[in-house]
Amino acid sequence: MKLEGKELFQSLGGRPILKGVSVQVQEGEMLGLIGPNGAGKSTLLKLMAGIFTGSSNQILLDGRPFPEYPVIDRGRKIAYLGQEGTAHWPITVERIVALGRLPHLGTWQKPTEEDHSIIQRTLRQSGLSHLASRPYPTLSGGEKARVLMARALAVEPELLLADEPVAALDPSHQLEMMDLLRRHCDQGGSVVVVLHDLRLASHYCEHLQLLLDGDTLSVGTPDQVLTTENLDRAYGIKLRSDNLSITEAFALTWEHGSSRTPGVDN
Repeated sequence: MKLEGKELFQSLGGRPILKGVSVQVQEGEMLGLIGPNGAGKSTLLKLMAGIFTGSSNQILLDGRPFPEYPVIDRGRKIAYLGQEGTAHWPITVERIVALGRLPHLGTWQKPTEEDHSIIQRTLRQSGLSHLASRPYPTLSGGEKARVLMARALAVEPELLLADEPVAALDPSHQLEMMDLLRRHCDQGGSVVVVLHDLRLASHYCEHLQLLLDGDTLSVGTPDQVLTTENLDRAYGIKLRSDNLSITEAFALTWEHGSSRTPGVDN
């Protein structure tokens, strides 16, 4: 799915959060939204998900304005994973992941064999099969984050919107989470992901959009966006060595070890 947003505005409590931001993501692409706290990244993501509707008429999905899509169609095409997502009742991991199939079911319709197959595949690919029968509240913070990602992937959306999905994860599971998003793109889906780790953003995303004070400071490839000038202006930081290229400075210096197979339960 191709998404295009033109000059998007959003205010919260009378305070402008987005000040005419344009955004575009192509089919099969992972776009990383980066920027300091309060830059407007989460608000932009919620606008693309339809949670905020201030500029929804300026958002086009495959060329059609967002409001033209029935709610059920949006639920099948777009999956949103927010920072605040959780569950407090003792529902099992498998049942939470199964919730991702709801947009594909009619009223009172039970999951089909195909739905069950998708749920099991998603659990397996997310490394969660061994936790399928565990009550969600008994999981660690990182495990809960992986379950909620699996629920979003079980939708099989054309566009997946993820807000800081690796924030609670250890380095190995950060790689697994980003690998899942990368696989979704490789299979023809699109991803917009909010990240604070600039190394992960540079390694996994084809394009980055750097936000600052509700506007776009820079958009392009990681080499074009993660410049010394942009880093100083947005974050007030600089590279420790001016002799490093952007690729060298933001190289991801770890990978999956031999004792762990990505996407497989251990």
